[in-house]
Amino acid sequence: MADERGTVPESEPYLLAQVRESFGRVVYSHKTHEKQADICFGKHRWQQGVLIALTAISSGTFLAAMVGLLGNPVLTTFATSSIALLVSWMSLGAKTFKFEEESNAHRDIASRLWDVRESYISLIADLMSSTVSEVEARERRDELQQFTRDVYTDAPRTSTKAFKRAQDGLKNNEEMTFTSREIDLLLPETLRLDEGEAHS
Repeated sequence: MADERGTVPESEPYLLAQVRESFGRVVYSHKTHEKQADICFGKHRWQQGVLIALTAISSGTFLAAMVGLLGNPVLTTFATSSIALLVSWMSLGAKTFKFEEESNAHRDIASRLWDVRESYISLIADLMSSTVSEVEARERRDELQQFTRDVYTDAPRTSTKAFKRAQDGLKNNEEMTFTSREIDLLLPETLRLDEGEAHS
């Protein structure tokens, strides 16, 4: 029996091409939200670390002043007040810039997009193996497009920095269009169209 892996069903070449393109976009979006979540969490940890350090320094300065370990009382008062002001500023910043909440929001979107990504892989597999009719495939495609649209509606904005990190992680250029080879590199080997090129 001939190996039919990588063949395109004659009846759905354009449908398969569209589904693959949509898959590629979801892969990028999923990875970008993951990277944005990492960026936000890093900012949250930095924010909390600075706040803890300033609080500790403020407490230590205050205690040192109380027991008379610091020489100049004016400088001690100035230093204590300045550190207390910084602590207040960081506390206000933590309430204003809620990096942890933003990180969790991006992780939630990434999780939902992961489900879409896997569903697209299943649809691509069914199309390439001709185990689904064109009508059924179009219905599933439309459902996935609607679900993806709903996810994007709830998604917080991502940054250029997150996209560039996603780009590096996926080893592609920054354009949001995909050659067949680029999509093949994102797919499992058995679902690739140009197996020889994908391995080159």
